[in-house]
Amino acid sequence: MVNNCSIELMDELPFTEVYLHPIIRDAHGIKMSKSLGNVVDPLHIVSGITLEELHKAVDNGYLDEKALSKARAGQTKLYPNGIPECGTDALRFALCSYLTQARDLNLDVLRIEGYRKFCNKMWNAAKFALMQLGDSYTAPDRDLMTCKLETANFSTIDKWILHRAAVAISDTNTSLKEYQFQQCTTAIYNFWLYDLCDVYLEATKRVFYKGSEDEKEAARHTLYTCLDVGLRLIHPFMPFISEELWQRLPRLGTETAPSLVVASYPRTGALWLDTQLESRVNLVKDIVHTARSVKDTYLESKAKPEVFLSTSESLSDLIAVMEDLIGSTKLHLNESIPLGTAVGTVGNRCEVHVLVKGLVDPVQEINRFVGIIAIDPYPPFSRLQTKREGVEKFVQQTKETIDKHTDKVPEHVRQANCNKLGSLQDELVTIDTAIANFRKLTDN
Repeated sequence: MVNNCSIELMDELPFTEVYLHPIIRDAHGIKMSKSLGNVVDPLHIVSGITLEELHKAVDNGYLDEKALSKARAGQTKLYPNGIPECGTDALRFALCSYLTQARDLNLDVLRIEGYRKFCNKMWNAAKFALMQLGDSYTAPDRDLMTCKLETANFSTIDKWILHRAAVAISDTNTSLKEYQFQQCTTAIYNFWLYDLCDVYLEATKRVFYKGSEDEKEAARHTLYTCLDVGLRLIHPFMPFISEELWQRLPRLGTETAPSLVVASYPRTGALWLDTQLESRVNLVKDIVHTARSVKDTYLESKAKPEVFLSTSESLSDLIAVMEDLIGSTKLHLNESIPLGTAVGTVGNRCEVHVLVKGLVDPVQEINRFVGIIAIDPYPPFSRLQTKREGVEKFVQQTKETIDKHTDKVPEHVRQANCNKLGSLQDELVTIDTAIANFRKLTDN
């Protein structure tokens, strides 16, 4: 009917392609039914609704008393606190993130609420960025993603986030062409949350507060470009918040669009692609994760210990970044390891030693987690010993797997298991060293 009217009135087809979405079910995969009380009204997700109001909605329907009682029980089970206000953008983004090649879509309101919190994260990131740009900031006269500014002194972390922006642009455009909407939303979400917010904003705070003017200028241009790219990428999925934030940004010298809805979509950032740099920063992120884990195990959250890294990787230009992300007063690269460090490993690429001497009492820690030490004057440090037992278990399992290898097992699988065994054995040596260090501390 629509096609006929369009051809008759406009002499053209209204569309040439149609996207069919899967059946939307509730969070448990059950088909939505009013009698079960699991029907989700999109307006209830957008504006929020209490459990009592949900009950009233089914009370005003056509259900008999038995079905009505069942529906109310179902609502109480699914939404004991009602449905929180999530907004249009979060709902739209969530629905797109669910779109896979599967025939069913299990809609979980908690996931949509998570995307509402993601909107808050975007808002706060933009607020921080605009504060750092300042009222006097002037955007570059050309798109930084397609044309480098030769005068700007970009740091390693600046180049990395521009590389990540380029990857997000490439992944999003490729996925859009193939109607892989879940991959689109994943690429954009990861860029905003894990790259821009979790790493770059934290790593550049020191630059904005203590850096030179050249460093600040490069960081501002980088931050502005990432915001502009990120908002353009996410606009089809979150049109309202992206438009609101984009209108607050200064305009590129070449930008003439009055609104984000008619502005050009990012197409390329190949100029900044650098896989070697990404590998180095990925190692940094693994180091930060390990150091934080070790730090949280032994120290209070506000403690700022010294950290010692032992690695053959080239990381000297990222020391300040690691200090900021870990929360360390000083990071030492490939220096002698003092007594009193707790240790973690990043595969076989790096050892992370967190200095806890002077920040914890080793004897008190041993007594607290092991018990009376009169029987053994050198009991193992409990947490390290527990970790060692876990690693030993994995070593034994890996050895058993290798022993069961037959001629039918592919060579790459055998090699992977051998590499895994080697890494685990290296980790045991590292843990033993840490335990020995703690034992020495009890003598001092």
